[in-house]
Amino acid sequence: MPTTKKKLSILNLFLILITLLAIGAAAYLWFQKGSHSTIKEPEEPEVTSPIFLTLKPFTLSLPASEERIDINKTLYVGIVLRVANEDQKTVLLDYLPEVRSDVLLLTSKQYVNNLKREKGKIDLQEQIKTALSRQYDAKHFVTIDEVLFTDFIIR
Repeated sequence: MPTTKKKLSILNLFLILITLLAIGAAAYLWFQKGSHSTIKEPEEPEVTSPIFLTLKPFTLSLPASEERIDINKTLYVGIVLRVANEDQKTVLLDYLPEVRSDVLLLTSKQYVNNLKREKGKIDLQEQIKTALSRQYDAKHFVTIDEVLFTDFIIR
């Protein structure tokens, strides 16, 4: 019988040693995780403020409609352009006379009866967006993200 007790005590000692090693390893990993995260947490996407360029409002005469019902109509429109970054805004500011001229020419070709409808306003926004999204010089291409009307009065 003495040999069985000895085997049993060696086995108990061995199990205690394994248990202590497992607890120690778990504690080590737990502390390491606290200081150096081994599991990467998903990063939140960087939220940037929108970049807007406000154009001075335009007042212009609109052509008579095809039916000549609306003659001598005037449009007062305020426009804000949304761009991706400050560099594009700077390019637009550098070329502001061209930008205003393009918007003025596009807007002055619109018929009153079209602009009174929502679809006509949306079409004008798309036309402006397309016209201004272009290469301004050898180094700078600008993409207009959105054209917003801040004022829109037909008289």
